[in-house]
Amino acid sequence: MPLYLDEISFKIESRDDTKKVYDLINGALTRGFPPGVTLKAGPWVSNEEPKVVLVLDIQDHALTFSAFTGAVAQGVVTRRRLQPIVDWSAFEKFVKDA
Repeated sequence: MPLYLDEISFKIESRDDTKKVYDLINGALTRGFPPGVTLKAGPWVSNEEPKVVLVLDIQDHALTFSAFTGAVAQGVVTRRRLQPIVDWSAFEKFVKDA
């Protein structure tokens, strides 16, 4: 299962921007993510910066390109940080085999 920690930063300058972010994330939660993407945990909202954090199972992250590019083009998303998550056992195997 290819898990990713997905941090999505937003441009929020007004209450209306907050509603746009809510609609964007809530829409994904209710209508579904792009094909091959499953929410495994979250979303969590940071109280320190305008971002949402999710844990996603992404079979092919290239398929998420158009969805996030559209959000960037709308001026809602300013940055996305997508980090692969590896099980501890994979790290342990690496250490023991080194």
